[in-house]
Amino acid sequence: MQKFWASIAMLVATVIWGTAFSAQSESTKYVDALLFVALRSFVGTGALCLVIMFFDLVKEKKLSFWGNAGKTAKKDLLLGGLFCGIAITSASFCQQLGIKYISAGKTGFLTALYILIVPFLGLFLKRKTPFPLYIASGIALAGTYLLCGGIQTVGKGEFFVILCAFLYAGHIMVIDHYAAKCDCIRLSCVQFAAATVFSVIASLLAGERWCLSGITASLPFWIFCGVGSSAIAFTLQIAAQKYLHPVTATLLMSLESVFAVAGGYLFLQEKLSGRELAGCCIILIATILAQIPWKKKENLRKEKNC
Repeated sequence: MQKFWASIAMLVATVIWGTAFSAQSESTKYVDALLFVALRSFVGTGALCLVIMFFDLVKEKKLSFWGNAGKTAKKDLLLGGLFCGIAITSASFCQQLGIKYISAGKTGFLTALYILIVPFLGLFLKRKTPFPLYIASGIALAGTYLLCGGIQTVGKGEFFVILCAFLYAGHIMVIDHYAAKCDCIRLSCVQFAAATVFSVIASLLAGERWCLSGITASLPFWIFCGVGSSAIAFTLQIAAQKYLHPVTATLLMSLESVFAVAGGYLFLQEKLSGRELAGCCIILIATILAQIPWKKKENLRKEKNC
């Protein structure tokens, strides 16, 4: 049952992420990449602080950022938030920079490369991954290819988004390590607080334009991405990964491409072709395959043979 609700939480997160592609694409007309990451991270941090305060007052009747965390838990929270902050700042920057040069559809496809990257990162970290999940990963990637039309050339935009896929894969593995050790909401809050600091410093060092008119014009986009994509969706991801295998989590996250197309249809009047619909169906099949308890089946076979 915990895995079921974790899957639902991850699914909700992918819906938010998918629709956020349209907002990210529109924001590039008004603000630079690092500034956008800083704005959305700042909003995400503020939203999560309010959530923490609410739950503390309801449950504990007092305000304490650390909650009931001991010395070790505090250390894990700070380290986990720091590493997650570095990973998500780098990944978000590369994605935001890439989407400036290529379409949202191609960005979705290239970002989805983390579907295959995560299992192979797991091998280096000596984490066992059931072989059927590798097959499901390949199926999901094929579906994403059909959905987003594939790649014709690799230019500046493609390079940054491919790099983004590697960074998001690293982010998933970091969360997998720290999610069971920390409070999910607090870990997400520290992550975005760190991302805010990193992206502000990087934006100033890079000499990006901090134009009030551009920040105001893009306000709906970074508010939506900050509250929805950052605060809500990434917190749901951290909570879900407590109970999901990281490869299963990435396969569910691959549905982001499906919802990106749906968001494009609703907000940008984009239409789905037969090829794109086929890609959606293939990704759904791969996601279903990922939910099958392969290990339990293997154990039953061993018991029958004994």
